[in-house]
Amino acid sequence: MSKAFLRDDALPPDDGQSLPPRSGSAPITPAGYARLRQELATLAEQPGEIAARRARALVRILKSVHVVEPVALDGTVGFGVRVTIEETDRTTTTYELVGPDEVDLAARHISVASPVAQALLGKRAGDIATIRRPKGDSEVTVVAVAIPGT
Repeated sequence: MSKAFLRDDALPPDDGQSLPPRSGSAPITPAGYARLRQELATLAEQPGEIAARRARALVRILKSVHVVEPVALDGTVGFGVRVTIEETDRTTTTYELVGPDEVDLAARHISVASPVAQALLGKRAGDIATIRRPKGDSEVTVVAVAIPGT
């Protein structure tokens, strides 16, 4: 990687537009809120403009979210739940449906507003959902619904 991408003086000015404006607040799980607060605390101890910019972005995010407890009413898929699905080829995938500021694809934390999450909301174990994907629609079966940590 070029050193230009790592030097503080190579960064464009911070004009307050680093995050798109929000209309209203976004949901976040208690665990996601705690992770962002911890990251902000860690950044406060680090020098440099990159850390300062991320800290400013985190402050804006934390001011624009509201904590929502995970919900799986009557075993249905809702915000903050962990849902396991089975594809037609028998492979299973587990997702956690979270707010937009805590998405982590490597950990399979997907936004509740994503097409996959939207297809799963309100489903229960045993239900079939149709997920719209770029390669085409696919039917999946909901195998399990759980609140993380339970």
